Amino acid sequence: MGQQQLLLLVLGIVIVGLAVVVGIQAFNENQQKSEVDRFTEQGVAMAGDLIAYYMKPAATGGGGQDAASLNAVTVADLGYEQNLSDSWGGFTRTGTRSQGSDRLLAQSATHPFFHLHPFPWYEGMTRVEVHVFGPDPQCIVARNDDWVAGGTWSDGKGEFVAPDNPNPAACSW
Repeated sequence: MGQQQLLLLVLGIVIVGLAVVVGIQAFNENQQKSEVDRFTEQGVAMAGDLIAYYMKPAATGGGGQDAASLNAVTVADLGYEQNLSDSWGGFTRTGTRSQGSDRLLAQSATHPFFHLHPFPWYEGMTRVEVHVFGPDPQCIVARNDDWVAGGTWSDGKGEFVAPDNPNPAACSW
């Protein structure tokens, strides 16, 4: 009977060990998905603030529905603290670093976009971009990836390649 109890003990330890490993993997995957959701939510909220800035009359501190106003808009113009600016991939960005995250605004040749990621940023960490092609919710495109140099985004595009405009006829500034 001692051998049977020892065998059951070993079997129990193996089962518990496997359950712990599976639990850790599930937790890590859920944490990564949660981080993507958090950054996407923040980016879409900032995109809404950008659209509100664009629609607001220039006399009251907005963009006055002038697309040219978006070429120089900063996160401070949207009402966020601006405590950093840099250059990334040929884009000048302004942003804020708080609560362990960077939230940066840049302008491509055709539209503004937000770049959100954890700070400090290490290879393999999640980053999210939210591109705003026009002043309508259907004109907002979010994408994410686990950053590696020269990697691709969730839409299959390369590092510094913008996503496709979802509706060129309706989505333009």
